[in-house]
Order: sequence, then C-alpha cells, then structure tokens
Amino acid sequence: MKKTIRTMGFLFSFLFIALCLGTATLFAAGSREHERVSSGSRTVTWWHSNSGLRGQATDDLVAAFNATIGQEKGITVQAVYQGAATDITTKLRAVFQSGRAHDLPDIAQVDATGIIDVRASRELVPLNNLAARDGFDLSVIEPAALQSLMYKDTILGMPFNNSTILLYYNKTAFDEAGLDRAPRTLSEMADYAAKLTRRKTDGSIERHGFANVPTTYELVSWIGQQHVQQNGVSYLTDKRNGHDGNPTKVVFDENGTMKTFLTQWRKVWEAGGLANLTSGLTGEFAAGKVTMIVASTSNLTTILQTIDGRFELGVAYFPRVTENSDGGVNIGGGSLMAFDRGLNQTDAAWEFIKFASSAEQQFIWLEKTGYFPVNLGTYDLPETKEFLARNPLFQVAIDQLHDSNPALYGLWVPSAYQIYYVFQNGIRDFLENNRDIDATIATLSKEITTYLDDFNRANPE
Repeated sequence: MKKTIRTMGFLFSFLFIALCLGTATLFAAGSREHERVSSGSRTVTWWHSNSGLRGQATDDLVAAFNATIGQEKGITVQAVYQGAATDITTKLRAVFQSGRAHDLPDIAQVDATGIIDVRASRELVPLNNLAARDGFDLSVIEPAALQSLMYKDTILGMPFNNSTILLYYNKTAFDEAGLDRAPRTLSEMADYAAKLTRRKTDGSIERHGFANVPTTYELVSWIGQQHVQQNGVSYLTDKRNGHDGNPTKVVFDENGTMKTFLTQWRKVWEAGGLANLTSGLTGEFAAGKVTMIVASTSNLTTILQTIDGRFELGVAYFPRVTENSDGGVNIGGGSLMAFDRGLNQTDAAWEFIKFASSAEQQFIWLEKTGYFPVNLGTYDLPETKEFLARNPLFQVAIDQLHDSNPALYGLWVPSAYQIYYVFQNGIRDFLENNRDIDATIATLSKEITTYLDDFNRANPE
C-alpha cells in the first residue's frame, strides 16, 4: 500500500509539474505572439487536435490560406497541434482560470466534450457576432451543423470537421455468408453477428461478427433516435441535453429509451458474435478479426488505407435500435471557436474561419479526411460531384445526415470523459455479469447525476 501511495504521489507530482510547464509554455507562446503583433504583423494562432492524415490536411489548409488570403491581408495562421480534443479543453480551462486572456489562442477546435467549459467564457466571440460584423450569410452553412452548435439563442462556433457515425462492414465476408445487405436494426445485427462469427476447432472465436462497447458517442444516436421524432431533444439529460443550460438530471431512465436499447443490445450479446472491445477496433476490423464496427465518418479514409485492398469495404447507415427508432443520427466532430484575447485581431481569425469553411476548402477537407462538407456550396462544385461518383462510400454519411432529424443534438455535460466511461463500464458489466436491466439503469443514472450535481454546486446558474 505504501509503495502504491508513493507511486501515486510521484505521478501526481509529475502531472503537476507537467501542467505547470505546459501552462508556462502557453504563456511564453502568448508573450511571443504579443510581441509579433506589436511589431505590426498579424499572426493568428489555431489550436487543433488533428493528427495523422487529418494533421497533414490541416497543414495543407493553413499553407493554402497563408499563401493566398493570408498573404493578401497580411495574416499568417500558425497551427499548433495540442493533442486530443480533451487536451485542448484542459489547456483552455487552465488559461480561463489563470485570467491571462493573452494566452488564449485566436481560434480553438472544440468538440462536444469541451463546449460546457468554453461557452461561458467572456473571451468567446460567438459565430453570430463574427458573421453579422462581416455581413456573412450563414445560410450557406449546413443547417443541422449550425443547429448542433446552438446554445440558447447563440451559435457558438463555425462547424468545421463534422461527422456522423456509420456502420463499416467486411463486404467480402458478407458475400461468403450469403448476406446481401447491411443490418438495419439491432435485432438484425444480432442475427448477422452470429452468422459472421467464425470459430476455431477448439471452440474459441477466430473472428467476431461485431465489436463495440457503447459510449456517449453511440448512445447519443441510439437513445436519441428513439425519442427525438415524437418527444423532443431532451433524451439523455434535461435542458435539451445541455443546449439550454446546465443539465441537472438524466432522463433516459424515465423515458424508457435506455431500457429499450439495453434489451436489444443484450440480444446481440446473447447471439454470440459480439466482442466487448474498447480500443483498437479499426485495426481489428482491417485485420479481418472483426466483421462489423461502428465508427465516425472521419475514419473512412484511414480504414480504406488500412485495409489496403485485403477485402471489399461496405459502408451503411448506423443501425437503428428498433424499426420505430427513426430519428437518425446526430452530428459529431468539432467546430472553430474564436476568442478575443485583447489583441484586436478577431477580424483576422474570422478571415481564416471563413476560408476553412468555404465551399472549395471543404471539398478538399472531404477528399482528404472523410468529414462531410459543412458548406452547402461544396455540393455544387464539379469536383465534388466527380469525387462522389468515383467514391460512393463517401456519399453514405451525407445521405444519412440529410435523412436525420436535425434536432438530434449532441450531449453537452461536465466531466464528459468520466461520463463516457460510466456508460462503457456499466454496459459491459451488464452483459458480462448478467446484471439486472433496471438495476443497471439505476446505477448509470446515479453515477452520472453525481457528476452533474458536483458541477452545478460549483457553477450555479
């Protein structure tokens, strides 16, 4: 025990020092930035979370801006990779708490997990204000994407890297099993997973039919698609899932949606083809060890490259919980949020935000990453039409988005990643230990409500 305590003490000390060094680095970067602005140049700093193929696409986007609009207007964008989306939120929160607005970036890429930390910031310049100052017509932007960023009467940021969740399947394995289309419901998923699972002679599983342990990401759609068409958008928590204020309680326990979902999910498990994998799904799928996964639109390019022709890829709509679950899917991904850090250059930040969300740049972003375009003008470009004709798999997410209810919002809650793991751990325990369904829902509700209560006590509205 003492050794454990000493080890934890070392880890906390290390994390504290790392946080201090990281914050000091941010502050130093902010000071250098201030010096550059004072000398007459305008350098816009953009904190982003794009790595791999997305990171290369980000570098190309910034280079294109700096060589064109940026050069014309005397603006240079400096893209700074800050790690995962949650790392950006952590660093933004540290700057907010320090009160040093100069150390904020001019633009940050923020996803649903970080919005509750950002939306009350005094330095945040909402998209409404940026667009109104410039006379920019927001009707060119995907309406559902704008609506997904609505907090009360304000659109917080510009949609940028938006996605939906899709079903990816090994079409070659489907053909071998005599399956000619993707499953449409979880009941069909159970049947398919059992047929596609392959066992060794000793009875152990060589290939699973399906792999997933649901988190917030999947549940936003699986719970929301049951409820949003008839009953509105407060389906995981109250306050329209956090879009009308701080959520105070979960509602999936009282509206019956979680019970319906878990009932169907247990059928998939009991059919024998479900693997409770929590990481490495793309690799297992590409290696042929799993036949179906659900993942973001943005994984499409990476999955195609990882498969590298070993089998034919199929892409289909995210399966429904039941035939009556017709709300569709929510929009995921991130947005570009602008901050006024006292350097009088939000107009420069806005120039880049307009460029990144333009029809032409959104086509390039689609082609390189798989994220669907947020600018409606992208669909009218000849190069977009030609690309989608050659790559019909990229069309599936676009069709699914336009077939979904735009009121199917994402979830904005505090402690987003802790809640993510509450869902995942609770559902895995429900299956592997054959827990009672009502007791499982009560446990999920109690644990998540604890996080909401803690936040509301510290941040009363």
